[in-house]
Amino acid sequence: MHYEIVSINKLKPLEKVFPTHFKNLENMIEKDGFILKAIIADKKTGAIMDGSHRYVYFLKHGFKSVPVCWADYDDENVRVGTRLKQRFLIKSDTITKTECRKRALEGDLFPPRTTRHFFTFRKSDISLSLDRLDKGGPVDVSWLIADVDVSEEIEHNKKYIMEIDEEIEVIIRYLSEVIETKDYLNRHISLMDQYRQIAFFPGKFHPPHLGHIQTIQKISSKYKKVIVGVTGHMPEKDSVTTPDQIYLLLSSFFAGIKNIEVVYLKGTLVEKEDLSDLPQFDVLVSGNADVLAWAESRGVVSEYIERSEGFLCSGTEIRDLLKNEEHQ
Repeated sequence: MHYEIVSINKLKPLEKVFPTHFKNLENMIEKDGFILKAIIADKKTGAIMDGSHRYVYFLKHGFKSVPVCWADYDDENVRVGTRLKQRFLIKSDTITKTECRKRALEGDLFPPRTTRHFFTFRKSDISLSLDRLDKGGPVDVSWLIADVDVSEEIEHNKKYIMEIDEEIEVIIRYLSEVIETKDYLNRHISLMDQYRQIAFFPGKFHPPHLGHIQTIQKISSKYKKVIVGVTGHMPEKDSVTTPDQIYLLLSSFFAGIKNIEVVYLKGTLVEKEDLSDLPQFDVLVSGNADVLAWAESRGVVSEYIERSEGFLCSGTEIRDLLKNEEHQ
C-alpha cells in the first residue's frame, strides 16, 4: 500500500470518534513511538475514509504532516456501506459516496464508526516513526470526540464483532460456492478427458534433438496420452548412435511427464504389414510423408504435424556436426 507524508490540512474528518477508544489508541501510539497504519482519504476532497481516530491523535498532538494513502471515491472499486458484509453484498439503501464527500466538506460529521469503506488493496502496516513527522503545538479536538460513555462503546464494539461474524458467514458461503464450482468443473474435465485420444508418434529420432522434444511436448498438450515409438531399424550409413541408446535417452527425459510414454519398436514401421506389435492408439501423428502414406494404406487415422525448425532441430545437421568433429 503506497502512502505519502502530506500536510494534515489536506484532510477532512468524516466521523467523530469514541472517547475511550481514542484514549486507548493514544496511549498505545505514545508508548510505541510509531504509527502502524496510514490514514486512507479521498484524493479529491481529503475526506477520511479510514483512520478517524489516528487523525484525531495527530491533530491533538500538533502534527503538521501525516502518512496518507490516497483513494478515490470516483473509482467504482472503492465502495462505502454501513455493515461489513456489504463488502460482498451490495445494497442500494446505504450511505453513498456523494453523501460522504458532502458531509466531510461541510463538517457535518457522522457518529463514530458509521461508515465501512471497502478497497481493492489491503491496509498493510507501515510502522512509521513519529520522529519523521513535522510537529507543532497541541490542538483542541473536543469537537471531534463523541459524547458517549464507555458502556455505549462496549455495546457498539459488541455489535461490530457481530458484523465481523456476519462477514465471516458470507465469506464461508462464498467459498462454499466457489468450491462447488471447482468440483463441478473438475467432474466435467474428467468426463471430457474420456473423449481425448491417444496419439502415437513414431520415428528413428536419430539422434534425438530439440525439434523432437518441442514436437512431442506440443502433441502432449492436445492428446490424453502420447506414445513415442522408437523404431529399432537404424541405417548403417550416417549412424551416430543406436536405437537402444535413443530409447533410454528419451525414456529418461520424459520420465516425469505422466501422459508421455516411450516404447521400443522392432524393425521398420513402414515395412510392417499389420498393427499387431504396435501399442494401442487412436491417431498416428507424424511429419514424415512415408509414415503418413503407410498409415493411410493400413486404414490408420493419422494427422500431419509440421516439424520444428531452428537451431539443433535437424537430425541431418546434427549428424553432420558430429561427423565433422570425428574427422578433426
